Amino acid sequence: MSPIKVGIIGLSSTQSWAVWAHLPALLNNPSQYTIVALCNSSLSAAQTAIATHNLPPTTKAYASPADLAADPDVQLVVCSIRVDRHFDALAPAIKAGKDVFCEWPLEKSTARAGELAELTSSHGVKTLVGLQASQSPALNKVKELVGAGRIGKVLSSNFYATSTFFDRTGDEKTEYMNDRSVGANQLTVYAAHSLESIRWVLGPWEEFQSTLDVSYPDVEIVDAEGNHLRDIKRSSHDQVLIQGRLESGAVMSYHLRGGPAWAGKEGSKWSIYGTKGQIELKGGNSHLHLSDDDVSIEVFDHESKEVEKVVVEKDRHSSEVLYSRNVARLYESYANGKGKEHGVFSFDDAVKRHQFIDEVYAKAGVV
Repeated sequence: MSPIKVGIIGLSSTQSWAVWAHLPALLNNPSQYTIVALCNSSLSAAQTAIATHNLPPTTKAYASPADLAADPDVQLVVCSIRVDRHFDALAPAIKAGKDVFCEWPLEKSTARAGELAELTSSHGVKTLVGLQASQSPALNKVKELVGAGRIGKVLSSNFYATSTFFDRTGDEKTEYMNDRSVGANQLTVYAAHSLESIRWVLGPWEEFQSTLDVSYPDVEIVDAEGNHLRDIKRSSHDQVLIQGRLESGAVMSYHLRGGPAWAGKEGSKWSIYGTKGQIELKGGNSHLHLSDDDVSIEVFDHESKEVEKVVVEKDRHSSEVLYSRNVARLYESYANGKGKEHGVFSFDDAVKRHQFIDEVYAKAGVV
């Protein structure tokens, strides 16, 4: 089968998620994908990105999503820009019958995400959302251990981590994440991804209560060199706590905060306690959906009292650029026709995650 022809919205010439994750994932899979077009905020910006990343001279440059959507060569449109601009960026492609891959969150609100999903349904296009925890070899190893009964019936679990962001200072490039109304913040991005990790391994929540807090309401925005630019007020929450019961019957406690990791190295600890043993994952931060490099997995057997260090098998993506690995696995799974049973989620699935976030806000008394 011929490679899927891709048009990317948001691949800049400077550092960005599209550059770190999507670009290497696509370039390292030429048998299944080929980049044929870029769309940026201006024609010159798209042309500069093509040159910067050494894309073929045949790669077309566009200054608007509508122009990209009109290109008959483009089969799949990838959107990796600010969340509150997703609908307007993708609507022309969807109406033109293109398949679409949108980064998570799908949009700034559940209502807007629902509109986007409805639009794809009415035009019969295939969709993919950037939730890649299910592609992590480390998480799949833990899922395998749990599913095989290695620790018996899971009774409880607790997850404690930091995103390492959202303390008293903030970077100018992500300043918008301090504004809750934009829709990209500690809860909707970093908590959502780690909660997806838990969901993939242990299953969904059945009931829960939540607490949200803004521990650092006053934030200093700094440039790349750490120089003071301005002071702002934070309206998005930097503390996320959820406690309740999973559909499996296990009780679950979750806490994500901002700020540095313990001693600069241990930023997450996830314990899964069962009738026969316990699994512990430790890592540098909450980003289990990104990489296995700094994640350790151990299993404690209650009967033997022995602790086993678990080895996670490598695959062809394990040596690729850090942030691209699980995204590359997601692209590969999508091209191979896999569905949500293999962790390839659609816009409809994304809307359900948005609804869960709404419930977290509601149970925390946040309107």
